[in-house]
Amino acid sequence: MFSYLTQPPFRFTQGKGDPYVTRLSEWVEQSYQPGEAYDFAIIGVPLSKSSISFSGAHAHPLQFRQLLSSFTTYNFDEDVELASLRAVDLGDVAMHVTDIACCQQNIESALQEVTSNVSALPIIVGGDHSITYRAITGINRAKPQRIGLIQFDAHLDVRDTNYGGTSNGTPMRSLMESEVIRGEDIVTIGLRSFANSREYRQYAEDKGMTLITANQVRQRGIEAVVIEALRYLEAKCDAIYITFDVDVMDQSTVPGVPAIGPAGLSSVDLLFAAHTVGKSSKVIAMDMVCVDPTKDVRDMTSRVALHLFLHFATGYHQRK
Repeated sequence: MFSYLTQPPFRFTQGKGDPYVTRLSEWVEQSYQPGEAYDFAIIGVPLSKSSISFSGAHAHPLQFRQLLSSFTTYNFDEDVELASLRAVDLGDVAMHVTDIACCQQNIESALQEVTSNVSALPIIVGGDHSITYRAITGINRAKPQRIGLIQFDAHLDVRDTNYGGTSNGTPMRSLMESEVIRGEDIVTIGLRSFANSREYRQYAEDKGMTLITANQVRQRGIEAVVIEALRYLEAKCDAIYITFDVDVMDQSTVPGVPAIGPAGLSSVDLLFAAHTVGKSSKVIAMDMVCVDPTKDVRDMTSRVALHLFLHFATGYHQRK
């Protein structure tokens, strides 16, 4: 049905053991019905060959699906039942075994095709952070508009593409250089010391990017930072894309990311942020990247990523 998507290698389902409990694996539909309206379209992007450091993030989409049977659809704190929404798993973007450029082009083409034909908000499960550049480009090709970007990340991701090509360290630079997104329409939240360079900070500031460190989040509070970022972009952009590089969190919480580091954001911070951005009517898509199940401990990191989606979906439910 879709030219650039393939079915996942495995489907994880669970029998109905309790009629009063709905598991996520029961909620997420496995078969897309053309013409029907969905709230979320889950798309796996199993690419990590483009990471500048070793990464098994290509295994994340499969692990994400496996964990769907571990949690329910009910948000107790907000008294929100996600089962009233519709989510469908569209499968994975087709990957070439050796050709990274082909993989990246497939991501762009897949998101262009999905945006053009599916009435749903894309939930993109990476993969390394290089996928964000191509995903946004594909969405923009399907529906040209001024897109703002909120990036939760310990890193600027503005590395010079002349040194290593397009990678997980270059998506923000690639978006700006290709003029898909203006630098002034990018807000990066959670930057950490000893994870970036002065030269790349200067480049980002010269491009007009808004840079907020993890320490500033602790001083000001995540609520103030995220609401300010949303208001700033909502005032001038037609749409907003959200990208969660899970390495923005403290290494004690997410051992399964390639670039672990101390003094990152907490899970409470990031889940609150996901809930808040989900409420915005201008948010059109989100991704979760740089989760490496091969380095994880008891699926701690993968569970955080899944909960980012669930809290985002809670905000979306309240938006509707």
